[in-house]
Amino acid sequence: MDLIRANLVARSPPAVRIMWRVAAIAAAAQCWGAFARAPHDRLADLHVYVGSVSLLREGGSLYDFAAEPTGAPFTYPPFAGLLFLPLTLVSEPALRVVWTTATVAVVALIAVLVSRAADPYPVPAGLATAAGAVVLFASAPVSSNLRFGQVSVFLVLLVLVDCLRLVPERFAGIATGLAGAVKLTPLIFIPYLWFTGRRRAALTAAATFGGSVLLAWLVLPGESARFWLTEIWDVDRVGNISTGGNQSLKGMLLRLAVPDAARTALVGVVGLAVAAWALVRAVRADRAGAPLAGAVAVGAASLVVSPVSWTHHQTWLILAAWVAVSASAARNAAWSGLVVALMVLPVTSVGAHLPGGVIWGNARLLLALAIACAVPFATGRAPAPEPTPQRVPA
Repeated sequence: MDLIRANLVARSPPAVRIMWRVAAIAAAAQCWGAFARAPHDRLADLHVYVGSVSLLREGGSLYDFAAEPTGAPFTYPPFAGLLFLPLTLVSEPALRVVWTTATVAVVALIAVLVSRAADPYPVPAGLATAAGAVVLFASAPVSSNLRFGQVSVFLVLLVLVDCLRLVPERFAGIATGLAGAVKLTPLIFIPYLWFTGRRRAALTAAATFGGSVLLAWLVLPGESARFWLTEIWDVDRVGNISTGGNQSLKGMLLRLAVPDAARTALVGVVGLAVAAWALVRAVRADRAGAPLAGAVAVGAASLVVSPVSWTHHQTWLILAAWVAVSASAARNAAWSGLVVALMVLPVTSVGAHLPGGVIWGNARLLLALAIACAVPFATGRAPAPEPTPQRVPA
């Protein structure tokens, strides 16, 4: 296997090999940054996963765990707790290495998948994939996933498996249902599957999600009752959601100090409108032969409507760099450059203190709105030829 890998690398063009080395350096730098943090802040979310399921094993509740010194709690459905139980079988230092290695592998795989699904750019496919890996590892969402030991990037991969039709149709929907059982936001992709005509996949996703919830109720009835009846409604327990790190519609309205009643109404009405229009646009894109554009539009809408859209949730936005918005290569390059700049540079934290801070501080939310509702999607499908007029015999 090593010999085969070495031969493949040797046959790659020099530019591709160089770009993959740059991607490896970027990934290593991100990993070093994560492991160099203070012990209590080292893959902090992974520590919450381990601590909460350890407490559950000892007879406590997932939702009573609070990480020291931040007090960060477990915020996922009980089914996620069941999935995380094996994490306690190894020491946490070893788990950090395994989890980080898996995250790096998943990010590289996402680079491969989206590069293959994207409309062709005027560069070789291998170079586009390697450059995409560099962009992903340099982006704020991937950096945040690696820093916190987050599960978000794994869920993006699960959803892409269905949206890009990477599994036989009889298995389609299972991955999306599992993603929704771990975090509820991916459930928005079930109606997307339905309206794109993949009704079996949509029903499978719904059944997978429902079965996961039922399994958790049977195994953890107390935890399930507590989550679905109480904890799910307590958004504030995830932390201060008015900070710039939360690039959701609700987060922006909180930063603008919009009164509670008006904020609730705006989140409901605007959020529903964004989700509905994004689904319309996404279905059109999928039917026109651009499934990646459809998935990205729905993913962007999920960030807008969710009460909390932290940086590690925003992987869908960086994937928009692979979506063609014009038949012009120059315009596509300009679009990709804009997306990369907004998702790599610290625009929401640094920009919030500059002139126009309201715009810069909500730049990624505005990008999500643009992707979901406004940016045109250019498809790879050529227009149908005009019918040739039939000559009528004299």
